[in-house]
Amino acid sequence: MSDTVVLPALTDLISYLRAYGWRSSSPGPGGTLWVNGDARIGVPHEPDDVLLGSVLERLARTEQRDLKATADAVRHVRFDVTHLRAVNDYRIVDKIPLETATKLISSARMMLRATATTARRERAQIAGSYSRIGDDVIREAFMGHTERGSFIIPVLVPIREPDQEAPTQPTLYDDREDPVLHKEPPEPFERRVMRTFAQSMQAVRDLVVTPGRQPSTDHIHELVYRGVSREFCAGLANVLDESAISEFESTVEWAPVVPAPGTIRQVSISAEAVDLVRYVADRLRQQKAPSRQIFSGTIVGFRHENHDDPYGEIAVSTMRRGRPSEVRVRLPIDTYREAWEWHNAGRAVLVEGLIRRSPGKPGIVDNPSRIRPLDEFMLPS
Repeated sequence: MSDTVVLPALTDLISYLRAYGWRSSSPGPGGTLWVNGDARIGVPHEPDDVLLGSVLERLARTEQRDLKATADAVRHVRFDVTHLRAVNDYRIVDKIPLETATKLISSARMMLRATATTARRERAQIAGSYSRIGDDVIREAFMGHTERGSFIIPVLVPIREPDQEAPTQPTLYDDREDPVLHKEPPEPFERRVMRTFAQSMQAVRDLVVTPGRQPSTDHIHELVYRGVSREFCAGLANVLDESAISEFESTVEWAPVVPAPGTIRQVSISAEAVDLVRYVADRLRQQKAPSRQIFSGTIVGFRHENHDDPYGEIAVSTMRRGRPSEVRVRLPIDTYREAWEWHNAGRAVLVEGLIRRSPGKPGIVDNPSRIRPLDEFMLPS
């Protein structure tokens, strides 16, 4: 809870500047000049605490915020940071019962570990079969120092920078004559894990807590498609069941080195929903996955080579059989236009349809029966 300013690494500073649109000029003998509009900042070639402190002060003035907030943002440039907050105004101010804190931390790890597995392959119940690669992501995660204000635990997950920069945000013009060919790097798996955690919290809130009634089988399936598992719900129920907690809240700050998803950043769930969440956990223990071909992921490509073609094609970065995969989806031109809007808003999509496979080529869905953003909870007819 200290206000001490911790200086970032020089490499983090450079990544931060690049992520927020600063452009470097030709390096000089002692450093490089970075420019963003009318703002200019000189960055030294070698780490030097005095010079780094001066650079941060100038950056903080440019961003119009205090020095500590700027330093923290730079240090966390390669981390997705999820703030997990236990709320109870009359008991949690600057302290929390030790038993509650212990359960909160262990349950948060249980929820994150579950989503690290379901991010690779959706399943209603993990039953001990956790993903080894998902567990590697959790082992690399950190817990930051708790923050004042109820009881807030920052969980930091390192995010790999893509090998190549994403191309300019695509724009669709109805009168465009040139072929549309757009391609960008896939979503890093670590980001997929944290996106799955955020969308799982949203799904439980929107499909279980807000309606205030036991979900139908179709709703249970929709929860699973979005990464919710029995283990995730059991961990959440353990937190909500603590007498010192009246509400559990998660807020995600996405690492700027990778484009931020459009998934809702902040979700709060009242402790009054604990019985419903436990009911869902029990249902998921008994639930068998439906035999539909459904996958989800981020849109990473567009293709529309003939202006008169009434169909366009998108590419979805996803996981198939636990492995990174790319599936193309052929869409009527109106839906294709919608997909551009979803992509530009950072919204991952849910696709249902038969995947046709050809040797040496990505799978393709020729006629999807459903494609919608993951954050829309429209049940199939």
